[in-house]
Amino acid sequence: MLTSCQQDSAQQQFEAEAYGPAEGYTETDLQQNILSQDKQDWRVSPYYEGLVQVLPLFPNPISYGGTAYLEMTLNGAPVQSYVELGYLNYNNRWIPLQQETVGSEFELVTFVIDSRNFGSSAELARGLHRLLLYDGNQRLITYGDIFIQ
Repeated sequence: MLTSCQQDSAQQQFEAEAYGPAEGYTETDLQQNILSQDKQDWRVSPYYEGLVQVLPLFPNPISYGGTAYLEMTLNGAPVQSYVELGYLNYNNRWIPLQQETVGSEFELVTFVIDSRNFGSSAELARGLHRLLLYDGNQRLITYGDIFIQ
């Protein structure tokens, strides 16, 4: 019981950090090499620690019209039927980017992020955006920031 309460408290703290302002980002190239790292980006939530591995978004930053990728590997994670990647826009409205069905507890899931989803023009999309990845029970798995140039 105590472990469960500690895990719930840690999960709540993790989620509170995720809903904070986007500050910095992990810079990566097309080959997934990390050029500079933001220690807050792409950490796995306490609930999924050891069960999910998330590689940093790549490439990051991207130009408007470009595409970035996020890879998540399930290592026995009890994900509930699907995972969903999205972000909160300037009005704090949830904008879904991609939902993937998860058929196995051991699976590689790749998300394809089109920079045009963040605005109808480069001027609107440009800047730092916080991406959030949830399981089918709306439990936060990870979060990180994308910079659109």
